[in-house]
Amino acid sequence: MQILRNPRHFLLAITVFSYVSIYGLALAVGFKIDVRDSLQSIIGIALITASLSLLASRLQMQALRAVAECVGCGLLLIAPIALSTYLAIGTNLPLADAQLAAWDRMLGIEWVTLMRWIDERDLLSQFLNWAYRTFSYQLLLWPVVLILCNRVERAYQMVSAYAVLCLASSAMSILWPAVGTYTYYGFDADSLANIDRTYGYYFLDQFHAVRDNPNFVWRLAESVGILTFPSVHAGVAVLCAWAMWEVRFFRYPVLMINIGMAISAVPDANHYVVDVIMGCCVALYAVAFVVMMTRRRSAPVLHYARIDAR
Repeated sequence: MQILRNPRHFLLAITVFSYVSIYGLALAVGFKIDVRDSLQSIIGIALITASLSLLASRLQMQALRAVAECVGCGLLLIAPIALSTYLAIGTNLPLADAQLAAWDRMLGIEWVTLMRWIDERDLLSQFLNWAYRTFSYQLLLWPVVLILCNRVERAYQMVSAYAVLCLASSAMSILWPAVGTYTYYGFDADSLANIDRTYGYYFLDQFHAVRDNPNFVWRLAESVGILTFPSVHAGVAVLCAWAMWEVRFFRYPVLMINIGMAISAVPDANHYVVDVIMGCCVALYAVAFVVMMTRRRSAPVLHYARIDAR
């Protein structure tokens, strides 16, 4: 296990583990997958990543190797992570919207009132709309920036923590599948003036299909984000803010962007407030787990007793 203390080795290992475990689980439970849909892309990305990594190693270009592996593994993780969400929701446990809404009320949150309050504030709504859409850009950009800023280990840890965050979120969502706030509250999205309602409903066809259609076939190209609890968007916001905290120039701008991205999950993405809170908690766990697993252990210091000649 000592080899996994290296953040680079840990990322490569968790990428392979994700494919073996998630696709193996799908095979074990008889979950239908159209492998032709994504196999060519997966193999292509893997070959490009491996080729660039080997070339960079031979040329002793460590930064290029790190960029190739962090970006390549990040892209490769898309397939098993997406599949894990469909396996989770496909277990078809009862919807948990009533429980999630009750937890919001326990916190003093009236979701419809909160939506109206945000929508009445044009600048706030536009900022949240923009922040929500930075999700994938941040996941690709910040590892590269970290490497260029000589924070190579942090870049590997960030991508690994993303994998842990998403897989843990999928596991949790088995117990709390939910259609989200727009549907649960019967909210009229057409009444919104400033909040982008695009993501309030677009996932529902896939959500219901994987739960209700016994002949459902999973295809990567058709996959969408179908998890509600916890919010992966909020989790990634915490992850990005943590990753960039070491780089002083980016520290506070990235923090502000990701405060916005975490909050935006409520108005823009059909989430309950408790989804956001739990997403942040899962992200903190993922970061702590990866940092603990990749922490360098110094070699033990041997103390020799002095023996005086008599």
